[in-house]
Amino acid sequence: MATTNYETVFIAEPEISNDQVDQLINKIKQSVTASNGTVAGEDRWGRRRLAYPIQGHREGFYAVITFTADTSVVNSVEHLFAVTDSVIRHMTTKVIKKTKKFAPRRERSAGAAEGGRPAGRTGGPSRGRPEFTPKPSSPAPGQVATGDQYGQPLRPEGVRAPAAAAEPGPIAPAPTAAPEGGTSHA
Repeated sequence: MATTNYETVFIAEPEISNDQVDQLINKIKQSVTASNGTVAGEDRWGRRRLAYPIQGHREGFYAVITFTADTSVVNSVEHLFAVTDSVIRHMTTKVIKKTKKFAPRRERSAGAAEGGRPAGRTGGPSRGRPEFTPKPSSPAPGQVATGDQYGQPLRPEGVRAPAAAAEPGPIAPAPTAAPEGGTSHA
């Protein structure tokens, strides 16, 4: 099987002693080396404040271990974290080395446009935003508006305003019921 580079991070309870951390890290190292893996390094970050409470803890002891092993070793390390009560959170990730190489950037030719457009792009002048015409304030009470929001007259010249509508009167009473004794046929 092919070996892969892994990095595992775990957070232990903040009350854990340094001896207990040493024992936990040694268990992880033994689990990796028992399956023909190699431990590349360990980094103890120490006690740090958590971003949010985890299992009622606001702090935790952080540690990072990097190792190279088969994929089956990850399952045994994850199982070790799951059965250890002092570990409150853990994560193992595959480390991917970036081997992609990028070509060096080409320099612009001397005649390239300086206006922010790439060289060789054709087209006319850039179009800006349309002009904004502010809306005139509404007329004061008692004044008549002479134009719409764009300053245009409300009606074309020569067109008169319609005659003012008569004030609506009171609502007509509802029709009365038919006379007693039946309906009338007239």
